[in-house]
Amino acid sequence: MQKQQAQNPPISDETRFILSEVEKKFSELEIIIKSEARLSAAIPETLQPSDVCKRLGWSRSKFEQFKRDGLFRTFKIGGKVYVYTSDLLALFPKDFHKK
Repeated sequence: MQKQQAQNPPISDETRFILSEVEKKFSELEIIIKSEARLSAAIPETLQPSDVCKRLGWSRSKFEQFKRDGLFRTFKIGGKVYVYTSDLLALFPKDFHKK
């Protein structure tokens, strides 16, 4: 007895179009994901206040005011203050990526 090969049904033009559109969207997403990965790899998890001020063009007093207002989290290690970059990215996404 011979096994019958399962034949795929013919693909309509509409299905081909939809598949091509899905492939385009996947390609776009791949580009976005790769660019985000490069950006996140270039940004450390924490920064010191002087680095934050340089990146955002702030004075130190402006930084201290925002810190007192609770806009972002800070912590100390060995007397040095650090800021979570994730907080800054959430608050100032466009400004933070400018260097």
